[in-house]
Amino acid sequence: MKIVLFGGTDLTLRIGETLVELGMPPACVIHVGRTFAISYSPGGAANSKFADMAHWAQGRGVEAHEYESVDATIAVLERLRPGVGIAAGWYHRLPARLRRLFTRGVFGIHASLLPKFRGGAPLNWALLQGERESGVSLFVLTDGVDDGPLYGQRAFPIGPRDYIGDLVARANDTAAGLLRESIGGIVDGSLTPQPQAGTPTYCLQRYPDDGAIDWTRPAHEIDRLIRAVSRPYPGARTALAGAKLTIWRARALREAPTVLGRPGQIARLPEVASPCVVTGRGLLAIEEAAGEDGADLLPLIQRSIQQRFSPADV
Repeated sequence: MKIVLFGGTDLTLRIGETLVELGMPPACVIHVGRTFAISYSPGGAANSKFADMAHWAQGRGVEAHEYESVDATIAVLERLRPGVGIAAGWYHRLPARLRRLFTRGVFGIHASLLPKFRGGAPLNWALLQGERESGVSLFVLTDGVDDGPLYGQRAFPIGPRDYIGDLVARANDTAAGLLRESIGGIVDGSLTPQPQAGTPTYCLQRYPDDGAIDWTRPAHEIDRLIRAVSRPYPGARTALAGAKLTIWRARALREAPTVLGRPGQIARLPEVASPCVVTGRGLLAIEEAAGEDGADLLPLIQRSIQQRFSPADV
């Protein structure tokens, strides 16, 4: 039975490698590039977790096509006559007229415990919401938003100091393990998908300027934002003395002396090794920051006591 893999991210690469390890390499990969046009971002969306699936496929003798349109993809599928489609790290809709070309249908891999966090950027939203658990779901693609019946789910914890990169790695490992358990039953039809149960929640897509820091927010919220948009995403943005900065790592101080200042103002405390910033409530210690050229700007911040961060023009 021929498998077609849809995607263009690190997750797509991990799923492709897992299929190879299982002796079930995809017959074809439909992939996207580092940037691509999509309905919610007609000017182009950046693929933050890009993986070069065309190069991967070429090295394994797998057919590969960059996604152009539904009609162009259908033309490829009509020739291949595939059995199963896997959407992993995929951004576009796969309408019913395309899904019908698969004898066993198309299933997706989503980084949440559906029906919770349906939609875009589920791991980022989980961190922003202070969740203690996330997971991966294998589900049948439908015309809805991540609402199809489930082939399986597996949960993993979110630690109190986890960054988004930690969750991405954890989700990729979990997805690979769940695929190993399920793909045989999906291919031979012995695994029956079950309806999702529970009250759904929905996530809207996030944009790079969503990472702009509002220093009037409480320190714990800014801490979450920094962890939620850190690598491999564009990072949390601010500016100092006209220079744009990305803050990659920071922590809200649970116990610290009272500092009287305006939100965004930088302080140096003998009790704290890192430079601190006054927020709308509490202090935030900055542990890693860089300029637009990637240069380390933590020394600049340490020299800028009493100055104030300003909103970044992102």
